[in-house]
Amino acid sequence: MRKLFEIEIKDEIRKSTFVQYAVGFLTFALFLLVRTYEQSYFNAGFYLEMILLVLTLRFFNRSHLNKNYAFWGYALLIGLYILKNILYFTFITHNIFILYFSFLAILFLLINVYIMSSPLYYPRVQWWEYDFRYRGELKARGKFQANEFDVRISDLRRNCASILSFESLPLGSKLKLEIPYENEVYNFSGTVKTLREVIPGRPISYGLTINLDGENIRKEIYKLEKIWKSKKKANLRQKFSELKKKNEVS
Repeated sequence: MRKLFEIEIKDEIRKSTFVQYAVGFLTFALFLLVRTYEQSYFNAGFYLEMILLVLTLRFFNRSHLNKNYAFWGYALLIGLYILKNILYFTFITHNIFILYFSFLAILFLLINVYIMSSPLYYPRVQWWEYDFRYRGELKARGKFQANEFDVRISDLRRNCASILSFESLPLGSKLKLEIPYENEVYNFSGTVKTLREVIPGRPISYGLTINLDGENIRKEIYKLEKIWKSKKKANLRQKFSELKKKNEVS
């Protein structure tokens, strides 16, 4: 899986980097506090837990830097570690200072997960669904300079979009999109901020920030978000309905 290529988005990167370091600091401080409270340090268990935690935090930071999907696995491991301490010091024993650090750590982790769940970095793409009939994607036409080509909108949230296309687009390019749906046509433009070629031979995933200039564009985007969500649900129902019919026939 290729690394994500991106144009630096200063505000987003600055916030995410700060929160990332805060998660690492708070989680390691929590480890030291718990061990101090239990008076269990400088033994085999202490060193083993410290090594595993340091390695997890290191790979977590690296996956955040490279924007690869291992980020979510490490975020889950750290979240479970913090949650274990929250439950232990809530129901088994009590230490308000440790609970304070635990809740602070998990709060920063949730903030970081929210920032990174943007369509620019980790779009909600149904890579496991190879049949495009059942994917929750909107068909669209893209226009870059004098070229027009087919694209699919795979994610549309938080004033950002993720599109799939075989067309090669440079970072920073201005793209116009036309989305026909039922009896209406929706139009918006955006700037390509990220790109990732997940699997060779499959469409390239582009992350766009949507241009919100214009009186009606926010209403149009809101309508499109509702259409995208409803289409995902409708396609899923259609898939299971057809599978049920096939099973009944056989």
